[in-house]
Amino acid sequence: MSQELAASLLNQTMALAGQISGRMQEALDRLDLTAPLANVLWLLRPDADPLSLRKIAGLLHCDPSNVTLLSAKLEQRGLAERRPHPRDGRVRTLVLTEAGEDARQRLLSTVMRHSPLAGLTLEEQEQLHALLTKAIHGA
Repeated sequence: MSQELAASLLNQTMALAGQISGRMQEALDRLDLTAPLANVLWLLRPDADPLSLRKIAGLLHCDPSNVTLLSAKLEQRGLAERRPHPRDGRVRTLVLTEAGEDARQRLLSTVMRHSPLAGLTLEEQEQLHALLTKAIHGA
């Protein structure tokens, strides 16, 4: 890859990240969420196995104590509950409540409507997803 192409790709990536961040903040304001709380909501998929607090910290690249604080805030708002893992009771997980599932769905819907990626076709989104996965994981 040429240096100019690499510089252009990084510039485009940073511009896209800036657009996403700005539009994301608008959605978060409407939903009365902070970015860290929204990041946890993104990860808590209702159709997947519950994530341990330690796994959430790893995915967010933060200290587990931060996830403990965020979990408590989500619990206070009635959006999530800390529970023992169904297969290993020693492990604590974070699970969305019904209100949390609703908030997560509103977050996803709002962000997707306003995302700069919304103008891409499904095929283009799938291509971009594959390319970004390859770039991030080096596969």
